[in-house]
Amino acid sequence: MLRTIFFLGIALIVGGILLGMVFGIAMFVLGIAIKIAVVGGIAYLIIRIISPDTAAMIRSQCQRKTLDRF
Repeated sequence: MLRTIFFLGIALIVGGILLGMVFGIAMFVLGIAIKIAVVGGIAYLIIRIISPDTAAMIRSQCQRKTLDRF
């Protein structure tokens, strides 16, 4: 019975560490994705202000269907 309690405690500790690592990596990737989206949005806004024709071209490229691109 004491051995079961110790193994359960070890399993909970290891599981908590692994869960923390998984969520830590996921939050790191999510943080990078958000930063890339913000930088891309700011760049698009600047392009839209400076050159509306280029922004329209970018918008039309992004709205095409996947099969039409190639």
